Amino acid sequence: MRKSVKYRLLFLFIAVSTYYLGFSLIPETTDSALGLYPVILASVTYFIVLPILYWFMIIKAGKQKAWKLFIIFSLSSAIARYSYPADIAQYFDFILWLRYPIMAILLIIELYLIVIIVKGLWQARNLSGDPRIGAIEKYDDDKKQGLALTFATEPASWYYAIPRLSKRHTESLDKIRLWSGRSWYYLLVSLLLITIALTSYQMLIDWSETAAIMAATFILYSFILLTANYRLSRHYSIYIQDKKLIINNSIFNFMVIPLDAIESVSMITNQHSQIAKSVSNVENNDVITQSNKPEGVAKNNEQLKVGRGKHHNMSIVFNRPIKYWGMMGSFVESFDDILINVEQPKNIINALEQINSPHQQVA
Repeated sequence: MRKSVKYRLLFLFIAVSTYYLGFSLIPETTDSALGLYPVILASVTYFIVLPILYWFMIIKAGKQKAWKLFIIFSLSSAIARYSYPADIAQYFDFILWLRYPIMAILLIIELYLIVIIVKGLWQARNLSGDPRIGAIEKYDDDKKQGLALTFATEPASWYYAIPRLSKRHTESLDKIRLWSGRSWYYLLVSLLLITIALTSYQMLIDWSETAAIMAATFILYSFILLTANYRLSRHYSIYIQDKKLIINNSIFNFMVIPLDAIESVSMITNQHSQIAKSVSNVENNDVITQSNKPEGVAKNNEQLKVGRGKHHNMSIVFNRPIKYWGMMGSFVESFDDILINVEQPKNIINALEQINSPHQQVA
């Protein structure tokens, strides 16, 4: 697990624990024996400690935009509105007014999603590749690319979930070892979704039948994404299209690597060493050479690792940083190399050899 992902999980645990303790320990009135001390302590934690942790653990560690600090301040304000004593919580009533523009934005997004789903399904009839690739290639700015990728995930889900739509997809070079591509994992998560949907329905039915149906329907709608994730991981996890190597670490995370950005591709033969065939400057028809490279050589301190297993059997080094689109475009990181665990690494090596020099044999 990468350091940035560990920091996100750690911050999530700290934030949830902090807010839970706030609800549990802050008294309902300020007339208690402790007076304002619990409120003061909670305020310092909500609006100083958590934002500082968010800055270092999310923004700095994950190389995110500084404006995302607004998220933690907004969340802390909402928690304060419902956890503080009534005479203090009233000063956070402005949060309640935000629900109206938020509801309007959500309605607009929902209508927009309906439009792009219908449009995406219609266009998918003639697609031969992932709709997300075109989304990020359309823009140069990271923010626009991330937003476009988030919206493109919905038509991509339908594209991969329905076999008829993805029948013209480029053939995969090999299969990355992912849990999401296993049948048992798909069945297990399917049962979990059904259980969560039924549980939410039972919990909400006495309060509101409409809310219960909406919640259960929303959860069951995730079957589209789940099915797409399964088929993508099982059949299209790594392939070459339009002079680009596409690496899918499930449908939530992927990387688009121009072939001319690949400095070398190495097959790792054991835990301690790499006896590799390196493909250098794939598009420039350079000579393929034999090389011995120690494991873990990288330009950055942290390597991107894709695929389940203790040891990864293939390494790709880039001649420039390549973006890794995580969580449907929500998190963007750049890496100088990547370690992958695939079933047959030699298939990928051979495919890149053929692109590099179709008629040349490696000694």
